[in-house]
Amino acid sequence: MATYLCLCLLAASSSSTIAQGVEQNTSFVFNQFNTTSTIKYVADASTQSNAILLTNHSERVIGRAYFDKAIPIKRNGSVISFSTSFIFAMVPHPRSAGGNGLCFIMTPTTALNGAIANQYFGLVNFSSDGKDYNHLFAVEFDTIESVGVEDKDSNHVGIDLNGVKSLLAQPAGIWEGNSLTPINLKSGHNIRAWIDYDGEFKKLEISIAAVGEARPEKALLSKKELDLDGIMQDQMYVGFSASTGNSPVLEDNYILAWSFATDNKKALDLDILHLPSFYVKIPKFYHSAKFISITTVFLAALTLALILSSFYWLKRINYIESYEKWELQYWPHRFGFRELSLATKGFRDDNLLGYGGFGRVYRGTLPSGHKVAVKCILKDCTEGMKEFVAEISSLGRLQHRNLVPIMGWCRKNKQLFIVYDYMSNGSLDSNLFSPELNLTWPQRYKILTDVAVGLLYLHEHWEKCVVHRDIKSSNVLLDHDQNGRLGDFGLARLYDHSEKPQTTHVVGTLGYIAPELIHSGKASPSTDVFSFGALMLEVACGRKPVDAQGLILVQWVWDLYANKRLLDAVDQRLGGNFDNGEAEIVLVLGLVCSNPNPQERPSIKQVLQILCGEAALPLDLHVPSTLNNVDRIL
Repeated sequence: MATYLCLCLLAASSSSTIAQGVEQNTSFVFNQFNTTSTIKYVADASTQSNAILLTNHSERVIGRAYFDKAIPIKRNGSVISFSTSFIFAMVPHPRSAGGNGLCFIMTPTTALNGAIANQYFGLVNFSSDGKDYNHLFAVEFDTIESVGVEDKDSNHVGIDLNGVKSLLAQPAGIWEGNSLTPINLKSGHNIRAWIDYDGEFKKLEISIAAVGEARPEKALLSKKELDLDGIMQDQMYVGFSASTGNSPVLEDNYILAWSFATDNKKALDLDILHLPSFYVKIPKFYHSAKFISITTVFLAALTLALILSSFYWLKRINYIESYEKWELQYWPHRFGFRELSLATKGFRDDNLLGYGGFGRVYRGTLPSGHKVAVKCILKDCTEGMKEFVAEISSLGRLQHRNLVPIMGWCRKNKQLFIVYDYMSNGSLDSNLFSPELNLTWPQRYKILTDVAVGLLYLHEHWEKCVVHRDIKSSNVLLDHDQNGRLGDFGLARLYDHSEKPQTTHVVGTLGYIAPELIHSGKASPSTDVFSFGALMLEVACGRKPVDAQGLILVQWVWDLYANKRLLDAVDQRLGGNFDNGEAEIVLVLGLVCSNPNPQERPSIKQVLQILCGEAALPLDLHVPSTLNNVDRIL
């Protein structure tokens, strides 16, 4: 009786916690959150207005919040029953479509472990998604339809195991008989959720309703024979995770109250009378027909006047932009020319980062403060414009820590622009060939490994095979931590993994072009490996593939290898400060990858295994009989 009275008093308090051993039950309840609450905040999560704020309306942020102690969740190797109830609010930012949603999670650790934002909720990344080692259980409340993770719509609840591709999902709502009444998750209103797992019968039930309404009699989602024994470890942390994407996929995600219990105990009830509200109310007058009519007429007249008075001026400053119908399907990645012009201060020379045969690259700052690099494609792109834009928009979905993110594109008449994230430490070649030695040997080896990891993702791990076609030191960028990131996808080509490469125009940079490209015009992963071989020799030797005196780097290194003086090829500016074993690996791999015969080259996966010490380095190399082909190409 005394225990029951204690629980009642705790449930009525503004914030309370009860914790007991798994032999009894573990339970807690928070009717509000403050600095004294036993909550562990991870990444960008914080407390605001007596609620947990998982994500604000910044771009690509992650927020997690956990009960600060791991909870015993197994008995005799089997997951015990658990029950939780919580109240959340998703508030889209003004002029935002909202997104990406939030998750209730159970994880063995509070560490991020490389998790990324956007559709991954800050739980996993592209390579760890779905892996058994995650030991992740989540219930997602998703407000964006993401094709890459097989979402069913932009307003659903799903059960996730070890990743973000839902085992079972259902549009958010309440069952009334066989009819589902929708609930808009991102309305800004407070919504309550119930999640119950029966450890004996292996059954999971999930329900939602507006705060103040009773729990629905029929669960929104019900999954029988859901055995979580292999998913969960003996102790798990329980909490929430959320993330945002690029603008306009932004929203504030709040947890207002939360209770949890294990071992056949129902989660304690929540106090709904003192909850904050983050919903932005609009006065009734602004919904009236009179106000709408007056406002519509006034705005129409004002708009017409502005258009008529401004058209000539806008046309003179070249800011009028025309869109063709086919461009609308790629709109989410399209920047306005005026926006880029303002960001780069009119593409002024003092914002010029570099230039090459295909265009100039300018530094820019968007109105949000985000720094970007804008590449202006100089050639006339009239032919194949639609196909080029389609590929750039697809490549914009690439997400990897060793790739420079493509933020979008812009078309102005016959000229194209590609917008990338700005890399603060510049290009690899500008660091490698600067008057002062800026890159140590460990940094060089790490950068080459980073690029190999990025290439493996392009060739094998993304939904399509991406052939970069222009791997060189000026297209490897260094972020603020000197991590290597492969950039400039303006020449890249996409293929289905089962598709054979098609003949295209020969593009690339002399010294990096594979010999077979000259004859067949077919770019493939093997031609990228050839270019990467040239890059490895360049980074190790501190020399261009073809220097101003006409020295062909690969032939010079072969000569030193044949005379058992291979390490003499290492950049003299290092002053001998390098690891002999690593230097031999890079130089030998550079020679193997630069083999004129594509059948003799390794895959990028094999290259990476050798760089990481997971496979042996080839021994007793023989100078290729076709090496002279390189002379004719260069």
